[in-house]
Amino acid sequence: MAMLIVTFDSYSATINLAHTMKHEHFNQLLSEFAEQSGLTVNSVLVDQKELKVRLVQNASTSTSTDVIIVPADHLGLDKYANYSVIPDSLIADTTDKRTLETAKVNNKLLGIPIIQGNHLLLFYNKQYVKEPIENWQDIYRFQSSLPEEVKLVTWSFMEMYWFIPFLSAFNGELITDNQVQLNTPAMQSALKFVWDLNKQNLVDRQCDYTCSNNAFKAQQAAFTIDGAWALKTYEQTLGDNLGMQQLPKLNGEYMQPYYSTFVLAFPNDGLNGANKESLFKFAKLVQAEKFQTLVWQKLQDIPINIEVLNNLKAQQGTELATLTDAIQFTKPMPSTASMIIVWEVLNKGFIRYGSGALTAEQAGLFMQGLAERSIANEGNE
Repeated sequence: MAMLIVTFDSYSATINLAHTMKHEHFNQLLSEFAEQSGLTVNSVLVDQKELKVRLVQNASTSTSTDVIIVPADHLGLDKYANYSVIPDSLIADTTDKRTLETAKVNNKLLGIPIIQGNHLLLFYNKQYVKEPIENWQDIYRFQSSLPEEVKLVTWSFMEMYWFIPFLSAFNGELITDNQVQLNTPAMQSALKFVWDLNKQNLVDRQCDYTCSNNAFKAQQAAFTIDGAWALKTYEQTLGDNLGMQQLPKLNGEYMQPYYSTFVLAFPNDGLNGANKESLFKFAKLVQAEKFQTLVWQKLQDIPINIEVLNNLKAQQGTELATLTDAIQFTKPMPSTASMIIVWEVLNKGFIRYGSGALTAEQAGLFMQGLAERSIANEGNE
């Protein structure tokens, strides 16, 4: 677990912050922000899988977590976390109001968006690929021209966030009207398509996120599917060889990754607790111009402050425009409480189909049944 302590002298209260931002520049961003603020912030990086445990234990620890910065779908853990409901007065006028929908659970605003996007894009190496592609099938024609040691395309194959764009191209959804939709023809088609890519040696299922990311940075992959968060790192390693575009079409349909936000949320109703004044100040600062400008400059993530975003787009040229334009081909990631279960169940079904233990039809039935039982059991706890 990594820890960063950011100190300010103006206020005596200390804010204990846990975040899941694995971005290598995030701590640097907090450090620079520290110079412009007046709070003491103890910041701890927490693995996403450990977050639920941390929130459950939060009330009984001597040093409780005042605020978390997490993807908005983690707001579904409200049952364990007892997040504060965010008052309208705490949302800046400059905040892109579309982002607020990602931070609502059962129509209650439980988080404050501070970064938007978090969507997947197609990056390519211009040594091997000279211009953007329109269709997924266009990728295949590059295979014969690549050096033997260069992968055609990589992504974190076993992580379900990367499966969603393929599912979307077959018109599939995980949740519709708060109902799980895992046993559908779209799911069966997507499972078959993605695992066939592995069987045809077009993508390596054993190449996880680190492997995929490192291969592309080392210019040992022609294409990679990665998040907007990876742009700055790829710029530094590939320089002029880096190309970036929205995900292509698959069988004539747009591949639509999830769009989300990173949000501030306050466990144990912290906004109404003893640290209320400091937390209000912190929440306003991270929505303001200085911090929001650093979101792009240090992370190359998309600010939620509309004024900052428009100013940056006027200055930056095509990169930021590509990132923001790609958002129109995304779908908002559900923030319902059941999403945590759905991700886990989807992963189990994906693995069982890929191993040959289940057919695609059996995998759909298995996932739907397991998800429904798990959600019912969760509700009975």
